[in-house]
Amino acid sequence: MIRLGTVLWLVLVAFVGFGMFKVKYEVMDLEDELARANRAIVADQDAIHVLKAEWAFLGQPSRLAELSRRHLDLVPLGTAQLGQIGAIAFRPGAVPLAVAAGAPTPQAALQTAPQATPAPPVPGSKPPLVAATTLANARIRIVP
Repeated sequence: MIRLGTVLWLVLVAFVGFGMFKVKYEVMDLEDELARANRAIVADQDAIHVLKAEWAFLGQPSRLAELSRRHLDLVPLGTAQLGQIGAIAFRPGAVPLAVAAGAPTPQAALQTAPQATPAPPVPGSKPPLVAATTLANARIRIVP
């Protein structure tokens, strides 16, 4: 007859053998997954390299100049298109930056448009944002 100790050792060896078999195939599956991930990384790096080469070609200044000449009706900026800072209309109630800093400016820059009269507030509504903007502009005017 077979002793009890021998049967226990045979069962233990069988469990260890099955465990080793299972671990071996799990490791093989993980190695296959790692190889697939590495191949995907290499393929993505190659695609990025190709895209960078295409971007370098498409962004060449000579090519862009030729395309803009062919498809856009752009002409060089003429002196008639330039103006003076004083010709810019400021927002109503706004103070020019040069005035706030104390720098002398032309009279055209000092003139501001008359302020519009605000609409009467609706009961239960929030005050308009214009009031906060006007308060901010008033603070700018105080600065010497």
